[in-house]
Amino acid sequence: MGAWLSYGLGSENENLPAFVVLTSRGGGNSQGLYAHLWSAGFLDSAHQGVLLRGGKDPVLYLNDPKGMEQADRRRFLDNLAELNHQTYDELGDPEILSRIKQYEMAYRMQTSVPEVMDINGEPDHILKMYGPDVVTPGSFAANCLLARKLAEKGVRFIQLYHQGWDQHSNLVDEMGMQAKQVDQPSAALILDLKQRGLLDDTLVVWGGEFGRTNYCQGPLDAKLYGRDHHPRSFSVWMAGGGIKPGFEYGETDEFGYNIVKDPVHIHDFHATILNQLGLDHTKMTFKHQGRRYRLTDVSGEVVKGILA
Repeated sequence: MGAWLSYGLGSENENLPAFVVLTSRGGGNSQGLYAHLWSAGFLDSAHQGVLLRGGKDPVLYLNDPKGMEQADRRRFLDNLAELNHQTYDELGDPEILSRIKQYEMAYRMQTSVPEVMDINGEPDHILKMYGPDVVTPGSFAANCLLARKLAEKGVRFIQLYHQGWDQHSNLVDEMGMQAKQVDQPSAALILDLKQRGLLDDTLVVWGGEFGRTNYCQGPLDAKLYGRDHHPRSFSVWMAGGGIKPGFEYGETDEFGYNIVKDPVHIHDFHATILNQLGLDHTKMTFKHQGRRYRLTDVSGEVVKGILA
């Protein structure tokens, strides 16, 4: 979805990618995180997510090699672009143009990324609001603060991954630990956006990697029980971006299993988010292998009941 928004809306900051990814590791079962999760699929690769790591080097190999001056780097990129343009004229492969764009973005990111990743200028009351983990690079709290800074800079789509929700066992200990890591920073992000006047045009979406049953899996006496996968229903919460606040939408049966009221398909969900960002999901298409595709495929309706 981040790649589609990069394609459909572009970026408001030419010195930062339109789609940025931040990852953090929780205390539970650490599911794998792979670059294909934020790839561009069949869209141009210039729209894929850019992973910013916590710590000293947010982007590997972004800095100039030892002994290379900035002017040398500029000449190198100019000559490389000339060679790439010659190859494009010969082969016509659009990915060559995407490669040129990515080299230029990396060059501009050499100054923009260190600036946006630096939280030393944040006042103490803001750091306190996000919680004690905010000073630990790569934590969920630190990433929530960085998400606010990236939103301020005009980054179109910021995705935070927090590993550790795959609790098929030891639910009691691990779920409490995960909640402690994410609850305060998530609330702080919304409050921070709101007090800066950014929440009206910023949509915050919080969701899990899958639905989870509300009944136990595993031996109760060992206190190592967990929850199973639940593909029929799962919950998300949304804040800002023209979404109606303070209410629930949709309902399951008494077992929390089947949806009995106001079902929302993933295509409906995507259509609604695109609508809040000013896009008609039926008109934003990309031609691939002779067919025009869209994020919502051939279905999806805007869920008007959640709009303010």
